[in-house]
Amino acid sequence: MAKTSIWTFTKGDRAGTIDGISLFFGALLGANLGTIAALPLYDYVKLILLLAGMVVAIRLVSTSERRWYALATLAVYVVIVAAILFLPALRPEGLAEGDLHRLVATLAVWLGVTMLVEFYPASDPAEKPEA
Repeated sequence: MAKTSIWTFTKGDRAGTIDGISLFFGALLGANLGTIAALPLYDYVKLILLLAGMVVAIRLVSTSERRWYALATLAVYVVIVAAILFLPALRPEGLAEGDLHRLVATLAVWLGVTMLVEFYPASDPAEKPEA
């Protein structure tokens, strides 16, 4: 029977951890969006679509068998979010700089934690002995 270290995820451990991370950061992102009051509806919808794409890209990295496709999709969204962060002309009208920074920080920490979990060693669970 193979032994699994407490320092190594099983595939189930990894999936559960990623689900928990996604649930937490999804709620946090929603709370951050709830504080944005001065954003016109059109810009709010654009922001929601951008954030939805980023969230899907983060989740895609941890679920897709096509790893390079998932990473390329994520890279596109990271570039778009960075452009909005660093180019004031692209920032949605009415979005306070502090709100933008909180949204980007939430996405960055979510992405970082997800990548740590995703690339941490995993193994198959130890086989159960036959009775």
